[in-house]
Amino acid sequence: MFATIAICTLNRAESLRRNLESLARMRVPNDLRWEVLVVNNGCTDHTDDVISSYARCLPIRRESEPQRGISRARNRALDAAKGEYIVWTDDDTVVDPDWLAAYIEAFRRWPESAVFGGAIFPRYESPVAEWLPACEHLISYVYALRDFGGAPIPLSREQGPEIFGANFAVRALEHRRVRYNPELGMSPGRYRLGEETAVVGKILALGASGYWIPDARVEHCIGRHRQTPAYIARYYAAYGETVASYHNDPVTGPFLFGVPRWMWRSVVQKWICYRIHRLVSPAPVWVRHLKDYGFAKGKFRYWWNQ
Repeated sequence: MFATIAICTLNRAESLRRNLESLARMRVPNDLRWEVLVVNNGCTDHTDDVISSYARCLPIRRESEPQRGISRARNRALDAAKGEYIVWTDDDTVVDPDWLAAYIEAFRRWPESAVFGGAIFPRYESPVAEWLPACEHLISYVYALRDFGGAPIPLSREQGPEIFGANFAVRALEHRRVRYNPELGMSPGRYRLGEETAVVGKILALGASGYWIPDARVEHCIGRHRQTPAYIARYYAAYGETVASYHNDPVTGPFLFGVPRWMWRSVVQKWICYRIHRLVSPAPVWVRHLKDYGFAKGKFRYWWNQ
Protein backbone atom coordinates (compact mmCIF):
# COMPACT_ATOMS: atom_id res chain seq x y z
CA MET A 1 0.00 0.00 0.00
CA PHE A 2 1.11 3.56 -0.78
CA ALA A 3 -0.26 6.52 1.21
CA THR A 4 0.18 10.25 0.62
CA ILE A 5 0.00 12.69 3.51
CA ALA A 6 -1.14 16.00 1.97
CA ILE A 7 -0.67 19.42 3.58
CA CYS A 8 -1.50 22.79 2.04
CA THR A 9 0.25 25.81 3.53
CA LEU A 10 0.36 29.59 3.22
CA ASN A 11 2.87 31.67 5.20
CA ARG A 12 2.89 29.51 8.32
CA ALA A 13 6.45 28.27 8.16
CA GLU A 14 6.96 27.72 11.89
CA SER A 15 3.53 26.17 12.32
CA LEU A 16 4.38 23.83 9.44
CA ARG A 17 7.68 22.99 11.15
CA ARG A 18 5.78 21.90 14.27
CA ASN A 19 3.50 19.73 12.13
CA LEU A 20 6.40 18.10 10.25
CA GLU A 21 8.19 17.44 13.52
CA SER A 22 5.17 15.46 14.71
CA LEU A 23 5.11 13.53 11.43
CA ALA A 24 8.77 12.65 11.91
CA ARG A 25 7.92 11.09 15.31
CA MET A 26 5.15 8.84 13.97
CA ARG A 27 5.25 5.07 14.18
CA VAL A 28 4.89 3.91 10.57
CA PRO A 29 4.05 0.30 9.56
CA ASN A 30 7.14 -1.41 8.17
CA ASP A 31 5.40 -2.55 4.99
CA LEU A 32 3.98 0.89 4.12
CA ARG A 33 5.22 3.07 1.30
CA TRP A 34 4.39 6.69 1.97
CA GLU A 35 5.14 10.30 1.17
CA VAL A 36 4.52 13.74 2.62
CA LEU A 37 3.33 16.17 -0.03
CA VAL A 38 3.37 19.86 0.94
CA VAL A 39 1.68 22.35 -1.38
CA ASN A 40 3.15 25.85 -1.17
CA ASN A 41 0.16 28.08 -1.94
CA GLY A 42 2.08 31.25 -2.78
CA CYS A 43 4.11 31.57 0.42
CA THR A 44 6.37 34.59 0.85
CA ASP A 45 8.04 33.42 4.07
CA HIS A 46 10.66 30.68 4.65
CA THR A 47 8.27 27.77 4.06
CA ASP A 48 10.46 26.16 1.40
CA ASP A 49 13.45 26.19 3.76
CA VAL A 50 11.39 24.40 6.41
CA ILE A 51 10.30 21.76 3.89
CA SER A 52 13.89 21.21 2.76
CA SER A 53 15.09 20.83 6.34
CA TYR A 54 12.98 17.66 6.75
CA ALA A 55 14.20 15.95 3.61
CA ARG A 56 16.48 13.63 5.60
CA CYS A 57 13.89 12.39 8.08
CA LEU A 58 10.70 12.37 6.00
CA PRO A 59 9.85 11.20 2.46
CA ILE A 60 8.84 14.77 1.71
CA ARG A 61 8.39 16.70 -1.51
CA ARG A 62 7.04 20.11 -2.41
CA GLU A 63 4.47 21.21 -4.98
CA SER A 64 3.62 24.79 -5.82
CA GLU A 65 0.22 26.35 -6.43
CA PRO A 66 0.85 30.08 -6.96
CA GLN A 67 -2.85 30.97 -7.28
CA ARG A 68 -3.97 31.33 -3.72
CA GLY A 69 -7.03 29.55 -2.36
CA ILE A 70 -7.35 26.40 -0.29
CA SER A 71 -9.45 24.55 -2.88
CA ARG A 72 -6.89 25.25 -5.61
CA ALA A 73 -4.09 24.06 -3.32
CA ARG A 74 -6.01 20.90 -2.45
CA ASN A 75 -6.62 20.18 -6.13
CA ARG A 76 -2.90 20.60 -6.80
CA ALA A 77 -2.17 18.03 -4.09
CA LEU A 78 -4.81 15.73 -5.54
CA ASP A 79 -3.14 15.89 -8.96
CA ALA A 80 0.36 15.34 -7.59
CA ALA A 81 -0.30 12.64 -4.99
CA LYS A 82 1.16 9.21 -5.73
CA GLY A 83 -0.68 7.32 -3.00
CA GLU A 84 -3.60 4.95 -3.25
CA TYR A 85 -5.02 6.89 -0.29
CA ILE A 86 -4.65 10.59 0.43
CA VAL A 87 -4.49 11.47 4.12
CA TRP A 88 -5.19 15.15 4.73
CA THR A 89 -4.12 17.33 7.60
CA ASP A 90 -3.39 21.04 8.09
CA ASP A 91 -0.19 22.95 8.72
CA ASP A 92 -1.42 23.96 12.20
CA THR A 93 -1.93 20.45 13.60
CA VAL A 94 0.18 18.08 15.64
CA VAL A 95 -0.50 14.44 14.80
CA ASP A 96 -0.57 11.58 17.28
CA PRO A 97 2.31 9.08 16.96
CA ASP A 98 -0.19 6.41 15.85
CA TRP A 99 -2.21 8.71 13.56
CA LEU A 100 -1.09 7.31 10.22
CA ALA A 101 -0.97 3.71 11.50
CA ALA A 102 -4.60 4.01 12.63
CA TYR A 103 -5.65 5.08 9.16
CA ILE A 104 -3.65 2.31 7.48
CA GLU A 105 -5.28 -0.25 9.75
CA ALA A 106 -8.69 1.16 8.79
CA PHE A 107 -7.90 1.05 5.05
CA ARG A 108 -7.03 -2.65 5.41
CA ARG A 109 -9.97 -3.46 7.70
CA TRP A 110 -12.54 -1.81 5.40
CA PRO A 111 -11.08 -2.10 1.88
CA GLU A 112 -14.51 -1.42 0.36
CA SER A 113 -14.70 2.03 2.02
CA ALA A 114 -13.40 5.24 0.49
CA VAL A 115 -13.72 7.97 3.15
CA PHE A 116 -12.34 8.12 6.69
CA GLY A 117 -12.18 10.80 9.37
CA GLY A 118 -10.47 11.15 12.71
CA ALA A 119 -10.57 13.02 16.00
CA ILE A 120 -9.49 16.66 16.33
CA PHE A 121 -8.71 18.03 19.80
CA PRO A 122 -7.68 21.58 20.71
CA ARG A 123 -4.20 22.65 21.80
CA TYR A 124 -4.69 26.19 23.09
CA GLU A 125 -1.82 28.61 23.33
CA SER A 126 -1.48 29.96 26.87
CA PRO A 127 -2.79 31.98 28.51
CA VAL A 128 -6.19 30.69 27.37
CA ALA A 129 -8.91 33.32 27.09
CA GLU A 130 -10.90 33.27 30.34
CA TRP A 131 -14.30 32.91 28.67
CA LEU A 132 -13.32 30.16 26.23
CA PRO A 133 -13.59 26.95 28.35
CA ALA A 134 -17.24 27.66 29.17
CA CYS A 135 -18.03 28.22 25.48
CA GLU A 136 -16.03 25.50 23.75
CA HIS A 137 -19.16 23.43 23.08
CA LEU A 138 -20.69 26.43 21.28
CA ILE A 139 -17.73 27.12 19.01
CA SER A 140 -16.40 23.64 18.27
CA TYR A 141 -16.88 24.28 14.55
CA VAL A 142 -14.70 27.40 14.74
CA TYR A 143 -11.75 25.27 15.84
CA ALA A 144 -12.77 22.19 13.80
CA LEU A 145 -13.06 20.03 16.92
CA ARG A 146 -14.25 16.46 16.36
CA ASP A 147 -14.71 13.74 19.00
CA PHE A 148 -17.38 11.08 18.59
CA GLY A 149 -16.12 8.57 21.12
CA GLY A 150 -13.82 5.59 21.15
CA ALA A 151 -15.51 3.25 18.66
CA PRO A 152 -15.51 3.34 14.83
CA ILE A 153 -18.74 4.75 13.37
CA PRO A 154 -20.00 4.37 9.77
CA LEU A 155 -20.13 7.66 7.90
CA SER A 156 -23.38 8.80 6.35
CA ARG A 157 -24.15 11.87 4.26
CA GLU A 158 -27.50 12.24 6.00
CA GLN A 159 -26.61 11.35 9.60
CA GLY A 160 -22.90 12.07 9.91
CA PRO A 161 -20.67 12.18 11.76
CA GLU A 162 -19.29 15.13 9.81
CA ILE A 163 -15.55 15.12 9.25
CA PHE A 164 -13.32 18.17 8.79
CA GLY A 165 -10.32 19.06 6.65
CA ALA A 166 -7.72 19.00 9.41
CA ASN A 167 -7.99 15.22 9.67
CA PHE A 168 -9.52 12.99 7.02
CA ALA A 169 -8.53 10.47 4.33
CA VAL A 170 -9.97 9.52 0.96
CA ARG A 171 -9.10 6.73 -1.45
CA ALA A 172 -7.51 8.37 -4.50
CA LEU A 173 -9.68 6.50 -7.01
CA GLU A 174 -12.89 8.09 -5.69
CA HIS A 175 -11.22 11.35 -4.78
CA ARG A 176 -10.12 12.15 -8.31
CA ARG A 177 -13.73 11.85 -9.47
CA VAL A 178 -14.77 14.57 -7.01
CA ARG A 179 -12.50 17.62 -6.91
CA TYR A 180 -12.59 20.71 -4.71
CA ASN A 181 -14.80 23.59 -5.75
CA PRO A 182 -12.77 26.84 -6.04
CA GLU A 183 -15.91 28.74 -5.08
CA LEU A 184 -15.64 27.18 -1.61
CA GLY A 185 -12.86 27.54 0.93
CA MET A 186 -10.85 30.61 1.85
CA SER A 187 -9.20 32.55 -0.98
CA PRO A 188 -8.19 36.18 -1.55
CA GLY A 189 -11.26 38.39 -1.25
CA ARG A 190 -13.56 35.44 -0.60
CA TYR A 191 -14.51 34.16 2.84
CA ARG A 192 -16.21 30.82 2.48
CA LEU A 193 -16.02 27.42 4.13
CA GLY A 194 -16.81 23.79 3.50
CA GLU A 195 -14.66 22.75 0.56
CA GLU A 196 -13.79 19.43 2.22
CA THR A 197 -17.27 18.63 3.58
CA ALA A 198 -18.70 19.23 0.11
CA VAL A 199 -16.24 16.74 -1.40
CA VAL A 200 -16.91 14.10 1.26
CA GLY A 201 -20.67 14.56 0.90
CA LYS A 202 -20.52 14.10 -2.86
CA ILE A 203 -18.37 10.97 -2.59
CA LEU A 204 -20.78 9.43 -0.09
CA ALA A 205 -23.74 10.46 -2.26
CA LEU A 206 -22.21 8.54 -5.16
CA GLY A 207 -22.50 5.35 -3.12
CA ALA A 208 -19.15 5.17 -1.32
CA SER A 209 -18.96 4.17 2.33
CA GLY A 210 -16.71 5.40 5.10
CA TYR A 211 -15.79 5.26 8.79
CA TRP A 212 -14.96 7.52 11.69
CA ILE A 213 -11.61 6.30 13.06
CA PRO A 214 -11.20 7.39 16.72
CA ASP A 215 -7.52 6.43 17.00
CA ALA A 216 -6.52 8.70 14.09
CA ARG A 217 -6.04 11.72 16.35
CA VAL A 218 -4.60 15.18 15.80
CA GLU A 219 -4.37 18.31 17.91
CA HIS A 220 -5.40 21.61 16.34
CA CYS A 221 -3.12 24.39 17.57
CA ILE A 222 -5.20 27.44 18.54
CA GLY A 223 -3.06 30.56 18.87
CA ARG A 224 -3.99 33.56 20.98
CA HIS A 225 -5.12 35.46 17.89
CA ARG A 226 -7.86 32.85 17.38
CA GLN A 227 -9.10 33.09 20.95
CA THR A 228 -10.95 36.35 20.36
CA PRO A 229 -14.54 37.42 19.69
CA ALA A 230 -13.38 39.01 16.44
CA TYR A 231 -12.06 35.68 15.15
CA ILE A 232 -15.29 33.89 16.04
CA ALA A 233 -17.31 36.61 14.30
CA ARG A 234 -15.15 36.25 11.17
CA TYR A 235 -15.71 32.50 11.12
CA TYR A 236 -19.48 32.78 11.35
CA ALA A 237 -19.47 35.57 8.77
CA ALA A 238 -17.68 33.17 6.43
CA TYR A 239 -20.29 30.54 7.27
CA GLY A 240 -23.09 32.99 6.53
CA GLU A 241 -21.54 33.94 3.19
CA THR A 242 -21.11 30.26 2.33
CA VAL A 243 -24.76 29.51 3.04
CA ALA A 244 -25.94 32.51 1.04
CA SER A 245 -23.80 31.63 -1.98
CA TYR A 246 -23.49 27.87 -2.17
CA HIS A 247 -27.02 27.09 -1.10
CA ASN A 248 -28.63 29.82 -3.22
CA ASP A 249 -30.24 31.27 -0.11
CA PRO A 250 -33.73 32.51 -1.07
CA VAL A 251 -34.40 36.17 -0.30
CA THR A 252 -37.31 38.52 -0.76
CA GLY A 253 -37.37 42.22 -1.57
CA PRO A 254 -37.54 45.12 -1.50
CA PHE A 255 -33.80 45.75 -1.83
CA LEU A 256 -31.58 48.60 -0.68
CA PHE A 257 -28.22 48.89 -2.50
CA GLY A 258 -28.59 45.28 -3.66
CA VAL A 259 -29.27 43.93 -0.16
CA PRO A 260 -32.76 42.96 1.09
CA ARG A 261 -33.96 45.73 3.38
CA TRP A 262 -34.88 43.29 6.15
CA MET A 263 -31.25 42.09 6.15
CA TRP A 264 -30.00 45.58 7.04
CA ARG A 265 -32.32 45.58 10.04
CA SER A 266 -31.33 42.05 11.03
CA VAL A 267 -27.60 42.81 11.09
CA VAL A 268 -28.08 45.96 13.18
CA GLN A 269 -30.39 44.22 15.65
CA LYS A 270 -28.06 41.27 16.13
CA TRP A 271 -25.07 43.56 16.60
CA ILE A 272 -26.92 45.53 19.28
CA CYS A 273 -27.98 42.33 21.04
CA TYR A 274 -24.39 41.10 21.07
CA ARG A 275 -23.02 44.38 22.43
CA ILE A 276 -25.62 44.55 25.21
CA HIS A 277 -25.17 40.92 26.28
CA ARG A 278 -21.39 41.27 26.14
CA LEU A 279 -21.78 43.81 28.98
CA VAL A 280 -24.41 42.11 31.13
CA SER A 281 -24.50 38.36 30.36
CA PRO A 282 -22.23 35.35 31.02
CA ALA A 283 -19.99 34.22 28.19
CA PRO A 284 -22.19 31.38 26.84
CA VAL A 285 -25.00 33.90 26.30
CA TRP A 286 -23.03 36.62 24.53
CA VAL A 287 -21.16 34.07 22.43
CA ARG A 288 -24.49 32.81 21.06
CA HIS A 289 -25.40 36.37 20.09
CA LEU A 290 -21.95 36.87 18.58
CA LYS A 291 -22.48 33.80 16.39
CA ASP A 292 -25.87 35.12 15.25
CA TYR A 293 -24.39 38.51 14.41
CA GLY A 294 -21.45 37.02 12.48
CA PHE A 295 -23.76 34.75 10.48
CA ALA A 296 -26.09 37.63 9.58
CA LYS A 297 -23.12 39.80 8.62
CA GLY A 298 -21.80 37.12 6.27
CA LYS A 299 -25.12 36.79 4.46
CA PHE A 300 -25.28 40.57 4.21
CA ARG A 301 -21.75 40.67 2.81
CA TYR A 302 -22.61 38.15 0.11
CA TRP A 303 -25.50 40.26 -1.20
CA TRP A 304 -23.55 43.51 -0.88
CA ASN A 305 -20.75 42.06 -2.98
CA GLN A 306 -23.15 41.06 -5.73
